[in-house]
Amino acid sequence: MKGIGYVGYGEVTQEARPAKDFIPNKQNKSLLECKLSADMSHHKNDLDKCEWVVGVKWIKTFPREQAKKYSGIFANQNIVCKLRDQNTLDFLRREFSVRD
Repeated sequence: MKGIGYVGYGEVTQEARPAKDFIPNKQNKSLLECKLSADMSHHKNDLDKCEWVVGVKWIKTFPREQAKKYSGIFANQNIVCKLRDQNTLDFLRREFSVRD
């Protein structure tokens, strides 16, 4: 969470696609037909401006009050990114009890 820290890790289950084409697991309708707390339908027919979604199976999560961070931790404003900073990776593996 931007400015808060890391609150979860998971496994990608569905590759990225426009929100209008994304069907959540165990659903028989598109994401935009589901009850959402945010409007993701703006620019739904414009691939350059629409919301994109990736499916994730969350393996371990923490409430925002327990977000994991330290001074100097790698952070990126994007929701998803490839972590390459070894100190951050080592820290998160310990905090989330992840084994290689």
